[in-house]
Amino acid sequence: GVKEDDFNTCYQKLASQNCSPKIIIFFSDYKDLWYYAKQFKEEFPEATSIGCSTCMNFSTEGYSEQGLSAMAIYSGVECSSGLVYEVSRHPSNYILHITGALKTLTSTDNTCCLEFTTSGFRCEELVLDTFEEVLIGTNIKVAGSTAGSNIDEKTSAVALNGDIYVETCAFIFIHNLQGKVQLYRENLFRPTTHQLRITDVDCEQQRVYEFENKPAAQVLCHLLHVNKDELLQTLKTNPIGRIEGDNILISEAKEVLPDDSIIYYTRLYNMTRVVQLEIDHFDSVWDETQKHMKKLLPDPSFSIAVHC
Repeated sequence: GVKEDDFNTCYQKLASQNCSPKIIIFFSDYKDLWYYAKQFKEEFPEATSIGCSTCMNFSTEGYSEQGLSAMAIYSGVECSSGLVYEVSRHPSNYILHITGALKTLTSTDNTCCLEFTTSGFRCEELVLDTFEEVLIGTNIKVAGSTAGSNIDEKTSAVALNGDIYVETCAFIFIHNLQGKVQLYRENLFRPTTHQLRITDVDCEQQRVYEFENKPAAQVLCHLLHVNKDELLQTLKTNPIGRIEGDNILISEAKEVLPDDSIIYYTRLYNMTRVVQLEIDHFDSVWDETQKHMKKLLPDPSFSIAVHC
């Protein structure tokens, strides 16, 4: 079968180094994630394997909407992993899973946390708040993404050490024993000149009713020169963002409602100023990323990029 062939190709590459991996990070389409998780555990039982479903894989080999993408770290690191459950309701109930994993590391210097969380309303926000509560005061940075799929936005899974999970965050702490760990936030959007103030919002529901005291959908339709039935699709490439220092914090629209309010994937607050964004030039964005990363790490031995 296709999934068997995909795994065999991947296995041959991972097993060609004459030593077993310490960490395997992998991504696949939703329907076959269980198979790949099981196979990695069977073939590399000593490795920590972590992954998630995705709607698209991209790597130096190209990109695909189906199949398997995997990478491995063989030496120079120590790691610990765990799971946080009930991510859409009470992930903080499992804070001891994070602290327990953290305690097994010999040091938190040059350490990062990679996490994958199943999709759902406010899941990522609640999970990141939970990690922040544990990691505040440490130098550990958290990076990762929401799991995805080509089925719908509610269908996804994460994997850890041979099993797959829903309504869960899988995480791994990676401590580099021989060098540095650096994170960089790449942004494919740039601000336009259009700034707006949120004047009516339900923070808990992440629902914006008004910009500048006018119905939210009407304001954005006017700015983007589109009809209301085209607005949600247009907002995927023209989201709003909140500027904090050198960072643009993107808020993607989830749903445009009949009363012209808009539900977002992130929490927004009353009287906050936001800016309309547009897609930047990919080549110039990538050039800036390379320039910045080479300055931070002139000779990197491993890198992973997640577009979420």
